[in-house]
Amino acid sequence: MTEVLLLGRRAVREVVRYPEATIPTLFIPLFFLAVNIGQVSKTFPSSTPFLRGQGYVAFQLPVSLMFAVATATSGLALVTAIDLGYFDKLLVAPIRRSSIIFGRLAADLVRGIGGSALVLLFGIALGAHVESGVAGAVVIVLLAAMFGVAYAGFGILIALRTRNVQATQSSFLLFFPLLFLTPNFVPFDRLSPAMETLARINPVSYVIVGLRSLVIDGWNAGDIGIAIGVIVALGAALTGLSLHTIATYDR
Repeated sequence: MTEVLLLGRRAVREVVRYPEATIPTLFIPLFFLAVNIGQVSKTFPSSTPFLRGQGYVAFQLPVSLMFAVATATSGLALVTAIDLGYFDKLLVAPIRRSSIIFGRLAADLVRGIGGSALVLLFGIALGAHVESGVAGAVVIVLLAAMFGVAYAGFGILIALRTRNVQATQSSFLLFFPLLFLTPNFVPFDRLSPAMETLARINPVSYVIVGLRSLVIDGWNAGDIGIAIGVIVALGAALTGLSLHTIATYDR
């Protein structure tokens, strides 16, 4: 645990020291949230049934939260460490290799909490109201950050397997089709049959629905439970693969 805390603290300091790596990942979700609201809010006024009296910003807010946390930052930091030779030093140090992964994920958790809190506050400033209250807002931030940690395992896995910056950057680009094959603009029942089928088999959809239920509906145990289950399953799978890869990593 001490090794994880030390490596995590070092990774957090990197985030603070190089804000230019974090600012673009926050600009994109804030920009899309503002633009989507400006384009679509008149099409879906607060009287629209699925908005339950709220503005369209409440419906779009979870999508921006996902944008904010699903980054390739940890993977890029890791592949940079590989290029500079620092990663090789960590491998020969008297620490468990798993600590390298968990240290990076700890930093992603801190980054995710900060980023999702900022996006949530921005959404509230634009008129969103969190029906689940202050406790629900805390849960929203934590769930979004946990999803960011789970997805970070994908970037780390790509970095370890390819040891290539361009390939690692693509792990963020691959999130775009996953995000847009969801009920991101309208609910499931307003999608075309083909799109609805794709959205329902996409696990990211259920994280968005869970976050959205906390904003619009209040405490919906079913939607929240499914979202947590998806996050845990995704995190276990991707982190498990990353741990296996680093355990067999050959310098």
